[in-house]
Amino acid sequence: MTFGLINVIIVILVCLWGVFVSGYMFREKVSQMHGMLFSMSMAMGIGLFVGTLVGILFQGNLLMSSLLGIGAGFIVGTIIGTFYSFLAVMEGMLSGIMAGMMGAMLGEMVKPIDWDKTIMIMFTMVLFICFLVIFEIFNHVKYQSNWIRIYQNPFVFGPIFILVCLLIYSQAPFFTAMIPHNGPHH
Repeated sequence: MTFGLINVIIVILVCLWGVFVSGYMFREKVSQMHGMLFSMSMAMGIGLFVGTLVGILFQGNLLMSSLLGIGAGFIVGTIIGTFYSFLAVMEGMLSGIMAGMMGAMLGEMVKPIDWDKTIMIMFTMVLFICFLVIFEIFNHVKYQSNWIRIYQNPFVFGPIFILVCLLIYSQAPFFTAMIPHNGPHH
């Protein structure tokens, strides 16, 4: 793994932790339908990302890639769903299972030349989902501190999102050592 790929994983874990903490702290403020949406979207995003990443890292081992992607999506969906209701747990688990499988298949099928682009796209999607879930949770908080109001300002939120993405993208390539090099054929 390269330093850039480690940074991608760290940023996603920090954002996921933010979703866990804000979802738990304000679980009584949002409806069960919101909880189902939060668990489904986070399980889908994490399952796709982990499945794709593991599919790329374990090329040729679709079973292992699928199991790891499914496991990650399943766990995230279950944890977030438990904050809200049993239906949210079910929605998160099933979405995580489906996304983990799809991510693993995508990781297996993508050509090595496109691995970095694929990880960048998946990273952007997961980061955007995390920001939107936290943004929606904060909309239901009656007393909003200055930090929450700053986070909800689109003129602050947009540039922060773009800067984080550009910072991570500047650390590409993520898989240079793993790309098979075909020499000239005579």
